[in-house]
Amino acid sequence: MKQAKVLFIAHRIPYPPNKGDKIRTYHMLRYLAQRYRVAVACMIDDPEDLIHLGPLKQMAERVFHVLRTPLVMKCKAIEAVLSGEPFTKPCFYSKELQKAIDDYLENNEVQAVICFCSSSAEYVFKSRHFKSLLKKILLADLIDVDSEKWRQYAEQKTGLMRWLYRREANCLRPVERQIINVFDQTFLVSEEEKGVLAEFADVDKVEALSNGVDLDYFSPESHGGRSVAQDTCRLVFSGAMDYWPNIEGAVWFAENVFPTIKKTCPDTVFCIAGRNPDERVMELRKQKGIEVTGTVPDIRDYLSSAALCVVPLKIARGIQNKVLEGMAMCKTVVATPGAATGLKAAPNEEIIVAQDAPEIAAAIIGLLKDPEQRTRIGRNARAYVERAHSWDAHLARLGEWIETGKA
Repeated sequence: MKQAKVLFIAHRIPYPPNKGDKIRTYHMLRYLAQRYRVAVACMIDDPEDLIHLGPLKQMAERVFHVLRTPLVMKCKAIEAVLSGEPFTKPCFYSKELQKAIDDYLENNEVQAVICFCSSSAEYVFKSRHFKSLLKKILLADLIDVDSEKWRQYAEQKTGLMRWLYRREANCLRPVERQIINVFDQTFLVSEEEKGVLAEFADVDKVEALSNGVDLDYFSPESHGGRSVAQDTCRLVFSGAMDYWPNIEGAVWFAENVFPTIKKTCPDTVFCIAGRNPDERVMELRKQKGIEVTGTVPDIRDYLSSAALCVVPLKIARGIQNKVLEGMAMCKTVVATPGAATGLKAAPNEEIIVAQDAPEIAAAIIGLLKDPEQRTRIGRNARAYVERAHSWDAHLARLGEWIETGKA
């Protein structure tokens, strides 16, 4: 019987599970809702997400939300730059949402508060119940070390954008330190991310909480590639194509890797499957053999059709859901080292990791010519995620903390 009340604060609506952070928040919420009486507080930064409040309210006992348009987000970011704050913090902070959270806390005895992403912790720090919250179990999920992400972004930019991204990295580090000092426990997606945080903060109260994958949903047994025919020459790269690292990866692969593959395997198709493709991604359609799908009804159709899944990210933080999903579908995944970070999969047995353009092209060409090897590695990949990436197994740590308040 579900008794304890838990407040779950997310920087974005945790539904539907159709992109990186929402996949993690959705599975967290689902796990919690099966065991506790959960209230959810979140920002909605895309008006189209308002239609998802219905399913969210079926999962949670209470839902508090505030809609903030992209234009308002930009204004908040400008204000932050002028005030000296990291711009991600005010972008996702709302006085209206703060009041809803504090009113709920005033009338409900919660056992734990879980904040997803560094910006959500502000609702704890600015709460009128802050002192009493210190007596509750406070858990934070930073997922990745955002300050390091912005530092990486800065290295890829020039001029004003480099300055802005460096500034954000520097401004976020004190925020991250404050969170791990105040909260009882802070989670990151991998030991590698914990190592990054350890370079500038005490990590005694930090632990890795890995991503899982929905093994029933992403399964070749439950999905046979209904919409897209099998193609032994199709390379599939999936993900939100308005996300800068995905854009950079797709363009880099198309310009530096794919032409080499086409020379040896002329029938090869590079399929970029994902929502809201950026203009640079759309331009790639002019290149022979490249498909850009835009939003698709079911990404499993495209994963099922793939000879190989490719994840050519030049910048990557944490664990990539697209890698886990491809592996769960029994596909051989060819990934850059950054895209494979956080995984314990055996190289050349459960995943193919290749560094530069010639190495990636050679690996893909070899696999296209060797279907037996593709099948063998794909089966091993499925076995790996079954063994190492069950959501319930990982999220059991949340339950342990809520129940005992101990490591």
